Amino acid sequence: MNISLEEVKTYCRIDGDLEDGLLQSLLQAAKDYLAGAGIDEPEDDVPLYGLCVKALVLDYYDRRGLTQRPDPYEVPGVRNAINQLKLRAEAARAAVPSSVTADAVPPSPQGGGSGG
Repeated sequence: MNISLEEVKTYCRIDGDLEDGLLQSLLQAAKDYLAGAGIDEPEDDVPLYGLCVKALVLDYYDRRGLTQRPDPYEVPGVRNAINQLKLRAEAARAAVPSSVTADAVPPSPQGGGSGG
């Protein structure tokens, strides 16, 4: 999913290009954070993922000078968004047809046992 720097700047209400380098690194940090939380970046447009990334970027930007900061989950709505994204990923994995996993298991031999 491509989240542009312009989208982030609009969400954060930042004009000009003075902070572009910082915002780009914060954007990557937010995606890395979600990946570490078990949420892979989707290939398709997933608005909830984009909102979560932008909310994290804004939080990182607003708190960039602080030496102590609360857990990023304290960003309003981010914990719920992360939970929803995880549930969706689990549901997608569970929806994989059982024939896909059954093909990976070799069939048991017919009429096994020792002859005699």
